[in-house]
Amino acid sequence: MKLSTQLSTSLLVFLILVFAGSFIINVKLTREYVNEQLATHAQDTATSLGLSITPYLAEPNGIATAETMVNAIFDRGFYQYITVTDMEGNMLIERRNPNTMSTVPEWFTNIVNVTPPEETTELNSGWTMAGQLVVQSHPGLANQTLWESVKQSALMFFAAFVLAYIVLLLIISAITKPLRIVVSKINDIQNQKFSHISYTPFTKELHFITTAVNKLSSSVEAMFKELTQKVEHFKAQAYEDSLTGFSNRSAFTRHMNALLSGTAANDEGYIIIARLAHLNMINTTLGAQEGDTYVSNVANTLTTLTKEFPEKTFLFRVSGADFVIMTEAVSQNECERRLNVLSDALNATTPLKNGSKTVLMGVAKFHDEQSFSEIMENADSALMAATKQEKGWQFASELTFIHSNTAWRERLNNVLETQCADLLIQPVMNVKENSPTYFEAFARFKDKDTGGIIPMSQLIPASERLNLIPEVDKLVVSLVLSKLTETTRDIAINIANASIASAPFQEWLVNSLRNNPDLCKKLVIEVEDSALIHHKTQAVSLAKTLIALGCRITIEHFGDNLASLTGLRAIHPHFVKVSGKLTKGLHTDKDNLLFVSSLLSVARSLNIKVIAELVENEAESMALTQADVQFQQGYYFAKPTLWHV
Repeated sequence: MKLSTQLSTSLLVFLILVFAGSFIINVKLTREYVNEQLATHAQDTATSLGLSITPYLAEPNGIATAETMVNAIFDRGFYQYITVTDMEGNMLIERRNPNTMSTVPEWFTNIVNVTPPEETTELNSGWTMAGQLVVQSHPGLANQTLWESVKQSALMFFAAFVLAYIVLLLIISAITKPLRIVVSKINDIQNQKFSHISYTPFTKELHFITTAVNKLSSSVEAMFKELTQKVEHFKAQAYEDSLTGFSNRSAFTRHMNALLSGTAANDEGYIIIARLAHLNMINTTLGAQEGDTYVSNVANTLTTLTKEFPEKTFLFRVSGADFVIMTEAVSQNECERRLNVLSDALNATTPLKNGSKTVLMGVAKFHDEQSFSEIMENADSALMAATKQEKGWQFASELTFIHSNTAWRERLNNVLETQCADLLIQPVMNVKENSPTYFEAFARFKDKDTGGIIPMSQLIPASERLNLIPEVDKLVVSLVLSKLTETTRDIAINIANASIASAPFQEWLVNSLRNNPDLCKKLVIEVEDSALIHHKTQAVSLAKTLIALGCRITIEHFGDNLASLTGLRAIHPHFVKVSGKLTKGLHTDKDNLLFVSSLLSVARSLNIKVIAELVENEAESMALTQADVQFQQGYYFAKPTLWHV
């Protein structure tokens, strides 16, 4: 119930009680006054009439005269009865009027119940008593008087009541108007309307409230604008590779889906996947900083070369070592010429200087009648064939065999059947104590035909297409659990979103951990923050179950998806790992530093420890340490190394 309604109802009841009480008291006093007047009137009549008729009662024919005088008095209509009796009680004169006045409602007379008193006077003839005179006033007069008085009082009280209630409503309205305006303004603030209250209340206390709300509106408006700018900034970053400035894999997927939907002006062209085949070697032998420089040089070269193409060309970095160049509406001969130019220029940028082909390119033609997965199968197959080409590139159209989903299924099934993978680990460092908090495990799988490592940039998309991600995660978890029995280290395992969404995988994981309760305390489960958006119910349920078993939970890539903030309170993980997009170059990027500080405040308010990932150099580590980020992970501390027990 609204405050104004509560106030008006309460005061209405109070007014009704006051007026009802006053009205009853007024009627009671009026009735007492009328009864008093009736008694006085009857007494006066009895006295005066008794004196008038007493002389005639002693005369032989005086009764007739006395009766005439009584009739003259009685006919005025003010008396209920007048009686005259002699000394023996014999009735000499009697006049009665049983009727009441018809103008008064019967229910009123029943309620009021006026009974006028009898007034008696002795009739004396000299020293001798002649008889007795009894007079009772007529109640109709009293009822009529009371009825008129009640009507007038009721009308007066009703008018006073209505006037008082109107004044009361005006006062309540004046009091609650600022409150209504404040409530309305707060609703406007919730709906992102930040105008100020122009109304000035008539009391200082209420004026203080409106002033405070105006200040709140201004503050929230400023915060909302700042947050909107940050969100737009990081929304753009969500589709951008932080190192090269190119669009990332998510943007590439969106772009391809738009092309294949048939809404684009040109719906056919070529996709070129360019892989930096020796990037891992450069990172290992020369360092991650040199590797980043190499990637940046390749990006700059691609930008320079594609600017010379007459039609629009799109550039993407879809993984650490893979770039995609998309051209539309060109012939195969022209595409081949460009491949030669790109190959020569990109191979010249490598810091290894050993003359080997460090850039491999697979080329696939696309049109809107193909599916995205079919196009990527063709490009992947061409890229694999390019490893055997002297020129370092290959058209998918020239291949006799395409690594289709069937071929990929065979490769992945072989991996799952052999139950074998290399496990690498990288420490998450506690910089204050200069010791590992836990180690994150990575799996690397070998191809049975070539014996080489299957690139994760190919294996993961293929596994997603074939819905085999949960099976791959089962293999990794099994291998880690088997090694955990022989080590005292705490190990983290990444669980993919597809596995979190899989009820059979969740059941298998929980049962496996229940069968190994001693290992749970050494196990950290890392979940991507995007799972808190796309599979929130499953992610929250699984995380709570794992925590109950004794495992710890880390939300990784924290900050990539702002909506995932809502999932933190539900899970209350042990760690959040701030996205490397935000920590990279933190010492020079004030916007990133401000945003990371905001994320840190959110995490710490929930008593969650914060990890910074992809820390590449001392400057970034120092900036993070100054921001009180105690846990850090990256090449600056250690590269992933083979896990030996």
